[in-house]
Amino acid sequence: MSLEHSLVAHFEPHQLILVCVISPILFAVFGLFLLRKVISPDTLKQYHDIAGPFFNTIGALYGIFLALIVASTWQFFSTTAGNVIEEARCLQSLYLDSEAFPNAFRDEARQIMRDYRDSLVNREWKSVKMGEADPQTTALLQKLTEDYAHFKVGDASEAAYFNESLKNINMLQSLRASRIEDSGSGLIPFLWGVIIAGGVATISFSYLFGARKLHAHAVMTALLTGVVCLALYTIVNLDFPFTGLVAIGPQAFERLMLK
Repeated sequence: MSLEHSLVAHFEPHQLILVCVISPILFAVFGLFLLRKVISPDTLKQYHDIAGPFFNTIGALYGIFLALIVASTWQFFSTTAGNVIEEARCLQSLYLDSEAFPNAFRDEARQIMRDYRDSLVNREWKSVKMGEADPQTTALLQKLTEDYAHFKVGDASEAAYFNESLKNINMLQSLRASRIEDSGSGLIPFLWGVIIAGGVATISFSYLFGARKLHAHAVMTALLTGVVCLALYTIVNLDFPFTGLVAIGPQAFERLMLK
């Protein structure tokens, strides 16, 4: 498990805000106060003509880069949420199509589907937060697959429903595998290094403007740091769709009519 995933999985949302937003703001303001202890505002004013264009360029480039990361992370989150809904629909279709099969097979298959849904909601949704599959849920899906693999088709009507059921089982397995994979994947460390380095550079350049009123300068630095860190906090929450403040829940499966 990566450091990013560990933070989201083991910290409550308010604790994560403290780590990702409040702490960097305090650190940035503290750094500004230390700098002003060493360098006076009049000295810093000498760098305004150079620092201004550099700050604008770095800020613009960093803002564009950060916006692209947030947008791609949001798209990943939306895709995962859509896959969860599609996974639930596959299970519902599989349950309804089982009506076409003999009573003994239908009753057994439907019971496995109900057990699978309950295990997914009550067990796997906890383990998927850690990026892992639940063995019991895996075994139930495997048992369902084996039952269909050994089923002998009786007539053309059963064959049509059986072929559709096989498509739903294959899709169910594929979407589940994607869900588990998505639960533990995040930004690669290289991108996080670029994001953090860019944030540090952008905030550090704000120190070079020699505002006479230190408290006003500190407020502006805190606001700049807060905006950057809120973007990072958004990325952290969206990067792992089943953990954090905006975690995807099992409601799509809880709403299924499996009676």
